[in-house]
Amino acid sequence: MITSLMFLALFLVACSEPEKTEEEITISGEITSINDLNGRTVYISIHHAQSGIGFQQHPLYEIDSFESQSKSFERTFSYDREGNSGLVVYAWIDNDNDGINCTMQSRDDVSGVAVNEDFPNSNNAFVVPLTEKCVGPDWFYPAKQ
Repeated sequence: MITSLMFLALFLVACSEPEKTEEEITISGEITSINDLNGRTVYISIHHAQSGIGFQQHPLYEIDSFESQSKSFERTFSYDREGNSGLVVYAWIDNDNDGINCTMQSRDDVSGVAVNEDFPNSNNAFVVPLTEKCVGPDWFYPAKQ
């Protein structure tokens, strides 16, 4: 009987959810471009710069994505410090209005990123310059040395 109770207690402890380490964080920033952005939808996604522990670490784990009708943005999201570091904010403009970031028929959508590898220890405003056509966040980060 005692052995059964010990086994049950061990099972419940082993299968319980780990303590949540997420916190609500707000970031802000601005999208810049040589083209006029007034009235345009900006598609923005937020990624951990690095996610995972040890050999499982990998770049660009997406946290959140949203749209903005303005060059300036502010977003609150849940950030988990456990095994994650840095923040990459990726943005793109849908120049052909098809809702897709580049296709074989249209190569005009423009994108860019802002990187803060010290996030959340520092939370400066993100300035995302839209400079490159038809590339995803992995084209920008991690940077080729």
